Amino acid sequence: MIFASIIIPTCNRTHDLRLCVEKLVTQLPADGSVELIVTDDGATAASRDMLAAEFPAVRWVQGPRLGPAANRNRGAVVARGEWLIFLDDDLLPEPGLVPAYLAAMRPASASLCVLEGATRRDPQPPSLLWEAPQKLRALTYLSCSCNFAIRSATYRLMEGFDERYRGGVYAEDTDLSARLTRAGYEVQFVPDAKAVHPLRPVPDVAKLARRWEGKVIFAFDQGASGLTVAWRLPWHALRVIQSRFRGQHWSSENRRALMLFLGEWFLVLCQTPGWVWKWMSAPRSRFWRSNARPLPKFGF
Repeated sequence: MIFASIIIPTCNRTHDLRLCVEKLVTQLPADGSVELIVTDDGATAASRDMLAAEFPAVRWVQGPRLGPAANRNRGAVVARGEWLIFLDDDLLPEPGLVPAYLAAMRPASASLCVLEGATRRDPQPPSLLWEAPQKLRALTYLSCSCNFAIRSATYRLMEGFDERYRGGVYAEDTDLSARLTRAGYEVQFVPDAKAVHPLRPVPDVAKLARRWEGKVIFAFDQGASGLTVAWRLPWHALRVIQSRFRGQHWSSENRRALMLFLGEWFLVLCQTPGWVWKWMSAPRSRFWRSNARPLPKFGF
């Protein structure tokens, strides 16, 4: 019987995927109670062939090629476990990650449906031109989707990740976290489910700006008006960009980052009217149509 399913969504990162899977396969119980699924949005067969040659016990599934949200949902559809463990393909799980999750899952009460592990970026970013998620302490909400577990029944009830967040549009994990919180689900931090997230370069200006479209989708789901989104989003983006520089030294790399982020903000300013027009009349999430109380400031 499968108790837990580990789901790793991937897309054209065969080397990173190999390192992640190498660190996981030795942690799987010998009784077969944990399955490992890779759902692949890649354009080539490289990851599939690598897994078949080096990790034949890993289950490979073709992703829908609609972005990370849909790719995670695809893994959940084929998973057989009572619990789902989601890990990013560029994560480096530490040796006790799977045992720590299983130890938290087995005695969990019916009300405990979401677990989140500890994610540490390594090394620490030398400048703002590098990024990686980090979660080292307990919070009352799900902070990111790179290292967490959820009961499969809860995941289905919440209808998984919202697949409108695609094509570089971020905030699908913010949306899922908000839905779980609104529905009253408890989130427990599992400090021994540790993983390291290597640094990655900050993307180019266009990709940075594209991330902000997710805020538009989320704000309309919360009931914001087009006018509210049109003026709040650029202001919010500017404040977030300013906050990145707190405690930073003015190195040459950070001066380059300043120019990059100013370009990001300029594109957000220019593209916000188009995003508002695109999403203002689009159907809202079914969950938020039934749970209409807006979050403070519509998530901004």
